[in-house]
Amino acid sequence: MEKSNYQTDFEMSLSTLEDIQLLSEFSMSPLIGRAYFHLSEIKRKADIASLGPVAHYDMVAKVLDEKFESITTEFFSNKAKFKNFEYFKSTEKIDLKKWNLIFEIIPEVLSVVSLFNYHGTMETRLDESRLLISGMILEDGLLEMNRKFIYIITRKLLRQKVLLTFNLEKTARTGLFKLDLKVDISHDDTLVYKVNFKPNPKENYLVGFSNIFCHYRTLFEEVKSVGEHNVVEVGSDLSVNHFFGVPDLSRLESANKEILHFPFLFRPVSIILPMKGNLSTDSFSRSLSSSHDDEKKREQNVSTYYRTIDFFSLFSI
Repeated sequence: MEKSNYQTDFEMSLSTLEDIQLLSEFSMSPLIGRAYFHLSEIKRKADIASLGPVAHYDMVAKVLDEKFESITTEFFSNKAKFKNFEYFKSTEKIDLKKWNLIFEIIPEVLSVVSLFNYHGTMETRLDESRLLISGMILEDGLLEMNRKFIYIITRKLLRQKVLLTFNLEKTARTGLFKLDLKVDISHDDTLVYKVNFKPNPKENYLVGFSNIFCHYRTLFEEVKSVGEHNVVEVGSDLSVNHFFGVPDLSRLESANKEILHFPFLFRPVSIILPMKGNLSTDSFSRSLSSSHDDEKKREQNVSTYYRTIDFFSLFSI
């Protein structure tokens, strides 16, 4: 079966189940949840089967690895802009899907690199979770001038579930900074970051976000020290509020909530969730799921839902 055919059938099946969910009573949720789960499993296995075995995979991966190294080496060989270049890699665990993503995004990433006035040796590190480009830059106002362009590139990468963030450190030399550009490619459709939302005592929503969330958890005090920046607070009722700066929270509130910080180049963004979550091996798809814990809650006459949402859309501000 062609992938496009079963993809269409899969989406129509999910749409039908959503219609049933809307029309049915809460007591139907466990059955609908199981149907969602099994459909997602069928889709996942069909995706794997459609790729088929890759003949001589090691040789294919070696060619892709060499191609990436060639692209970056050629880019950084511009002696007028970069003096020295070092490349470090750990690419054994990168599969074909991830290699495809890397080659899709590398032009946008390098276009951002080209904006800065680098001084000295450049370092590039690649593994299955991230691409890290590090170097010393001379502060010349280019970051401020190019924020709009960086914002456009960051948005393009977000649509591919890739995060482009940075870390800037002062050095002993005036006007010289160490810049780390981090390209996070660790989103995994086989993982989900679960967070409980409780609108009221009778309802309990298990919401699934991308596993990328786990890498950006931080303390309330650290986010507060950033100063004024964009903050997105998601309430227990799934409402979304935007602030320019961190809202006042008591020590107890800040301890119970999940605080995440994303140091984007164009402007930092923080997300506040109503409570802390945990990483699960459920599939990241728009699904409802049932678990042993959910069964216990339903025995207590509590309506339980579990949905995954595209958290990348929260950054569209």
